[in-house]
Amino acid sequence: MSHLVLRLSLVFTLLSSPGLAAVTVKKGDTLYAISQRSGVSVARLQALNQLGTHLIVPGQVLRTGGPLPRLAAQPPKPPPQRGKTASSPLPATRTAIRYTVRPGDTLGRIAGRSGISVAALQAANRLSGNLIRVGQVLTVPPPSSPAQRLAARIPALPPNMEARTVYTYTTVGITDTFVTLAQTARQNARLTPAQFMSLNRLSSAWVYPGMKVLLPRRIPVPIPPRPQHSAVTLSAVRVLGVPVQVVRVDLRHRDVLVSPVLPTRGIGSSARVSTLARLSGAAAVINGSYFHPRSFVPAGDLVVQGKRLSWGRIPVALSITPDNRARIGSGAGGSGVGSQWSGMETVIASGPQIVRGGALTSVYSAVFQDPALFGRAARSAIGLSSNRDLLLVSTHARLTPSEMGKVMARLGAQDALLLDGGSSAGLSWNNAPVLESLRSVAYGIGVFPEYAGRRYSRS
Repeated sequence: MSHLVLRLSLVFTLLSSPGLAAVTVKKGDTLYAISQRSGVSVARLQALNQLGTHLIVPGQVLRTGGPLPRLAAQPPKPPPQRGKTASSPLPATRTAIRYTVRPGDTLGRIAGRSGISVAALQAANRLSGNLIRVGQVLTVPPPSSPAQRLAARIPALPPNMEARTVYTYTTVGITDTFVTLAQTARQNARLTPAQFMSLNRLSSAWVYPGMKVLLPRRIPVPIPPRPQHSAVTLSAVRVLGVPVQVVRVDLRHRDVLVSPVLPTRGIGSSARVSTLARLSGAAAVINGSYFHPRSFVPAGDLVVQGKRLSWGRIPVALSITPDNRARIGSGAGGSGVGSQWSGMETVIASGPQIVRGGALTSVYSAVFQDPALFGRAARSAIGLSSNRDLLLVSTHARLTPSEMGKVMARLGAQDALLLDGGSSAGLSWNNAPVLESLRSVAYGIGVFPEYAGRRYSRS
């Protein structure tokens, strides 16, 4: 009882001291809303009240003025553990410790000895998989730390899965606030208002219904197989007597990105393939699919970094997930034309499909009616020999669609689509034209073998 009286007395003293204003949190309040009413920044509100998060509850009393509280002295770092084996329990502590991985260690063993979950250990060290190495220094959080509480909400992943951070454009709902949006990105515990504003180029964390905002998410994806080839290679070969330029892309490499490359002014403008290669810095660029000859708007769906930039009637596309699993077919979920391509980072609608399931096909969609499409012309095509092996092929030899299909099948494609051809056909390698397009095109398809930026997913 004396402790309670003492605490109440302390609170009364603090709130009645000169210059120490306070507010009581009401239902529906957020730190940002209180900041707007009081003129005190969110960061200072957190510092004044020693808040580690943005979570507040109705009835809570918050200081809005006065000096910042003194921080308690930090406990000294524990001395290095000597003579410990890989099976020894780690010392119990209320603070995170630094642990050096020893021979025989696994994430599971370290987590078990420290009384935390593997997911908490992964979250504390931003690990997407279970791989650790001898000599690596890990942060081991104490039980019930923020990382542990975060990990408790993350279901354990199967052995063949890993978590990756992808960015998704989300439509703000009627009842959404920054807090609810941050909860949507629940596995990124450090999504602060400042990060949210920077990510979406906003001057405040205020949002409104219907607004599109970019949010990070941690999603489970299959662990990619071990790479079998270099990330991207170019070869000049003769196939069935036809000289072709072949770019092979091994999508097993985590840092490979295949994406449409747009002219400087974006959709509705044009540039030659060599110019697109020079502007983008891609290792390889091939011309894209068909477009309107005057407006330069692509004739089919185009998704770039998870955003759908154009709509069209072409029913088949190459689509690639942010973890580099590729397929050729209709929209995700089988909805065909008009599909939202959910979960895809890159979508390039083209055609007709000239190889399906390893066999040549001459039955084309009714949307392909231009007679010029079926004559002899320079050709470009994209194909897949597996969902991790992509082919970009171009030739200035004059071929029919069926002849190009035979070339793609001989190269190992199980599925293949024609790209635009004729004077649009072109290919660049390392910023130099291998086959220059004779005309400007609406976009190209670029391969970036050392991409280190964000990965995106369409919602």
